[in-house]
Amino acid sequence: MKPSRQKKVLGLALGERSLLAAEVVAGDRPQVKRLAEMIYPEGISLNHPAELAKALSHFLKDNQFSSRSAVIGIPLKWLVIKPKEVPPADDATVAQLLRLEAEAEFSTELKDLVYDFTGEAAASGNASRHVLLAATPKKYIDLIDALCDGARLKALAITPSAVALGSVTGSSLKREVLVLSTDSSGSELSRQYLSAATAIRSLRPAMPQPPFISELRRAVSTLPTTMGEREMILWDASGVDAAGLGQQIGVAVRKGELETLGVDAAEAGLNGQTTKFASAIALAMSAVGGPDLGIDFLHSRLAPPREHRIPRWAYAAAAVLVLLIGFSIYAYSDLGTREAEVEKLHEQISKAQPSMDQARDFVAKASLAKYWHLGQARYLACLRDLDDVIPEDGQTYATSLDIKSEAPPLSVASGSPSAGPALGSDESRTLVVALQGHTSSPESVSALVERMRHNPTAFTDIKIGPETRVPRTQEYLFSISFTYVPPKPVTAAAAK
Repeated sequence: MKPSRQKKVLGLALGERSLLAAEVVAGDRPQVKRLAEMIYPEGISLNHPAELAKALSHFLKDNQFSSRSAVIGIPLKWLVIKPKEVPPADDATVAQLLRLEAEAEFSTELKDLVYDFTGEAAASGNASRHVLLAATPKKYIDLIDALCDGARLKALAITPSAVALGSVTGSSLKREVLVLSTDSSGSELSRQYLSAATAIRSLRPAMPQPPFISELRRAVSTLPTTMGEREMILWDASGVDAAGLGQQIGVAVRKGELETLGVDAAEAGLNGQTTKFASAIALAMSAVGGPDLGIDFLHSRLAPPREHRIPRWAYAAAAVLVLLIGFSIYAYSDLGTREAEVEKLHEQISKAQPSMDQARDFVAKASLAKYWHLGQARYLACLRDLDDVIPEDGQTYATSLDIKSEAPPLSVASGSPSAGPALGSDESRTLVVALQGHTSSPESVSALVERMRHNPTAFTDIKIGPETRVPRTQEYLFSISFTYVPPKPVTAAAAK
């Protein structure tokens, strides 16, 4: 949901011990006029809205903030999130369905909640979509209302700061991206597809790093990806190194820049610390031309409708809705029956799986054993000669070895087929080998190939495949293919 368009807006990102403020002026390129952080006075918090409102009023005046319209951001730890899959429908219809299910989706111990939702945009067709059903205790909304009234501010919207920051970042980059913000009180992660948040997580503070890295790695691994390799944008206020973080979690990470949000922050100053205020800037941008917030607890799409006398046409609409619900129940019931049939077939396959595995193992063992009988020990000879050329440097080792017998095709002459080389000839005993392994450098691969070329009677047609560097271990993955010519078998007469 988008707040009413304003010329000048104040973004306030609330925290447990402080708040971040940003004043943004609308334009072709929104201007960030002022940035400041307010540390709550000793003994005063959001639970004391009257006292905090007085301190906030003095803070805004002292820092020359002039806007009286504000978009308020709250931390993710104040929210409960439930992912939901909804049928193909517009937001208004989805809101009606979610409103009916909201109470059942959350614990009965959570009373007086305010609900809203965000997620993938409605698309044409019959595909369902995923949304995030969010709830926060109503007491927080009431405390924020009291705070704004005491500070003489007009609240345009109340939304999670992470949702606003992720929405602006994803919309500006126009691709799937992970957005991570960190500060001393906690960290917040969102998965964005353009401006839509498809997953959000509240994490521990970035310091100390080891438990934070462990929790972040687990959170990232649970988030699906649809666009290939992922990138994470880091909005950091805790001194986290982006490059080091990326190496530890296995995701490309780069620090966010305010230019990414599409704003001009030249007048704000603060000597390069402006990225700390990214969430507050994103909150303000939602009311000066930025993307929709998605979640707005102040104007929730799931708020109960106002009570009024029901007109006659509403009864007809209710009857149609009942029919739709009945049809939906029938459709879900039929789907459950079909899923039960599929599950039954899976059970039958599972029961037959042990017999299939035994048969497959027997075939594999029999196929392997035929190459190791007396008089055809060419596979052992290949392994022996290959072991001789691989250096014992503790850094070069094989991870995969594929040995195949080179079987020449049959030829046809004078209308009748004639076999290729006779069994036991050099051509019939030649092996095609593919070797893959790890080593410390490309030079080690070249050295290995050179050692193989010193034995041209055994190793021929040597080809080096692509090499790949593993950033985490500093090793190189290599592959070498070659043809192996085994020594001629010694016959019984020759042995005598």
